[in-house]
Amino acid sequence: MPDPYEPGLDTFEFTQQEQAVIEQAMATAKPWDWKPKGELGEAFKAIKNRIREFHLVRHNHRCCYCRRDLKGGGHFMIDREHVLPKSIEAFKLFAFTKWNLGASCKRCNMEYKGSKIDFVVTTDDADVLQDGANYRFIHPNFDRYKDHISRVASEDDDIVVVRFTKKEGSEKGAFTYDYFNLAGLEREILDEAQGAPIVEEPSEAGYKVRLLADNLGQ
Repeated sequence: MPDPYEPGLDTFEFTQQEQAVIEQAMATAKPWDWKPKGELGEAFKAIKNRIREFHLVRHNHRCCYCRRDLKGGGHFMIDREHVLPKSIEAFKLFAFTKWNLGASCKRCNMEYKGSKIDFVVTTDDADVLQDGANYRFIHPNFDRYKDHISRVASEDDDIVVVRFTKKEGSEKGAFTYDYFNLAGLEREILDEAQGAPIVEEPSEAGYKVRLLADNLGQ
């Protein structure tokens, strides 16, 4: 299937030195969580950072599940995501597999997804695991997000607008919306003071994003 994002997965290759380090990691009980010391530890950290940066670029520095902006968020906001959880023994071999990796916000990964696999249709067929149709939510590497959900967001001082629209007929869009509670991220406020909204006219930027949302049927 065509890669929905750039740079393509096939453009990312581990060097021979990186592959040697990964092979050592794969020989441990928890490959991704291996903690070597010294120069080996620095090399291993660099590999994981390179993976994270690659996937952030593919998704324009946004969470692969909710599209939250992660630019400059660092490890406080960003998780190196394993679609098939690295904590499950059957998926250990995919710890450094490109199609199983991504970058997400900690909210989506830790609060909603975690180590669950209820979004996978078939879990015991390696070939099927590389097919986007085998995943109920929008897969970060097999599915184009905007084919299933559109997101409109704007901030202008005290005006905040965030809206998600599930594309008509997209089961993946509906599942993703519910699975990651995207409704909980939607906002349309002018200002709040001690819990009470203050009504005032939106700025030109706020008006434009609302007009765009209306045009998109949101």
